Amino acid sequence: MPARNDPQVFARRLRAVLISSIPVLEARGIVIVLMAGMVGAIAGALVTGMSALVQGMHYLLFDVQPGGRLSAMFSLADPVQAMFPAIGGLLLGLSVIWLRKRKFRTPVDPIEANALYGGRMSLTDTFIIVAQTMISSGFGASVGLEAGYTQIGSGVASRLARAFHLRRNDVRILVGCGAAGAIAAAFDAPLTGAFYGFELVIGIYSVANV
Repeated sequence: MPARNDPQVFARRLRAVLISSIPVLEARGIVIVLMAGMVGAIAGALVTGMSALVQGMHYLLFDVQPGGRLSAMFSLADPVQAMFPAIGGLLLGLSVIWLRKRKFRTPVDPIEANALYGGRMSLTDTFIIVAQTMISSGFGASVGLEAGYTQIGSGVASRLARAFHLRRNDVRILVGCGAAGAIAAAFDAPLTGAFYGFELVIGIYSVANV
């Protein structure tokens, strides 16, 4: 009989283990791909909704017509409209005071979540950032919605991944997919969104992540 430490015996056992694990790895990969697609679709829908709401606020407050941009306006139709950014700033300041009194922690963004917390993000933090971003932009502040876009896409992805009890690395990948889907939908640029997710959120290029 061959010895227990025979290299050929060890090689056969290792090959058997690897072959038996292939269906599991394939199944896991399929699940992650399907969930990534779902996360991307959800992120795109949420980004579209956020953009439409802010455009609606611009229409109501500044009379920006559909298809127009507040930044493209040369002048205000009514001097009263100059007060709206100040009102937005006041609302934002009141929200910060309220959050501090409620002792809310500093919200975690997707980059920090993936770097320090294994992709774990709070939906409460997510909605707070989204609301503050929309107030700022909707009332005419010179800020973009990108922070809110990536936060909502990544936050929903994180919550979905944890609901399915995925592994830490899989959660991080889906958080990156959520951010990528949000940027892709916001700018109609899927490759830009993908590179954004890799470079800033996931931070690691690998064949498995691709």
